[in-house]
Amino acid sequence: MSDQFSLQRLSWVLRNDVMRSYRSALVISGTAALVAVVVSLAIAYFGEVGRTELFYRIFFLAALFAWGTIATSSSFSDMHGRASNMAFLLLPASALEKTVSRLLIYTVGLIAYLLVLTTALSWVLEGINTLWLGQRREFFSPFDRVAWLLLPHFIVAQALFFLGAAWFRKVQFVKTVGTAIAIVLGFSAIVGVLGWMVGPTACMNASCEDFVLFEWLTDGAPVVYFYLLSPFCWFVAWLRVREAQVSHGI
Repeated sequence: MSDQFSLQRLSWVLRNDVMRSYRSALVISGTAALVAVVVSLAIAYFGEVGRTELFYRIFFLAALFAWGTIATSSSFSDMHGRASNMAFLLLPASALEKTVSRLLIYTVGLIAYLLVLTTALSWVLEGINTLWLGQRREFFSPFDRVAWLLLPHFIVAQALFFLGAAWFRKVQFVKTVGTAIAIVLGFSAIVGVLGWMVGPTACMNASCEDFVLFEWLTDGAPVVYFYLLSPFCWFVAWLRVREAQVSHGI
């Protein structure tokens, strides 16, 4: 059994993390479902039910990005809390296992849970609409094309807030948003300055369409965004958790 990673220890950590957070997940689920019921009945009462899956698609994506990012930003709150950090640090598992456990819960676990919740909710609400009005929308499908097309963007957002959760001690959500905005503005300023400095010279010697910097940015940005940014954030988050354990002598 490896000192750094064991599937058996990971399953124990996963069970511990699920038991720690399932009550708040149920409360949030109930609140979101209640809001969906009220909005659905209001739409049916004041207008037409319609026959598209747009209502549940919006519900799923709103819950995913709102709940997902907020919950992820507090995923390491016990590591930073004065009353709870000792229990987190003394948990008999490596920093890698603790990081992977939280990562699985707030990516695979949350996505799968919201897909099931939205599907079940659509069955219940459309049963009500059928009995009340004699018409219904299309049921939500867990294989909805639009929802799956937007999931990669959620993974990127989740990775940023996951890193913020591990890095910042307080108000992680606000600090992560502020840091992300500052980085984007700074990078945009650098690219703008480089384009302003190099672009006119390149355009005088060749076609502006052949400017290598623009071509490199357009080709490289999607690769960095979809394939490199998330693993980088997860890796740095693991380093931060490992640093916390080492600095406390664990």
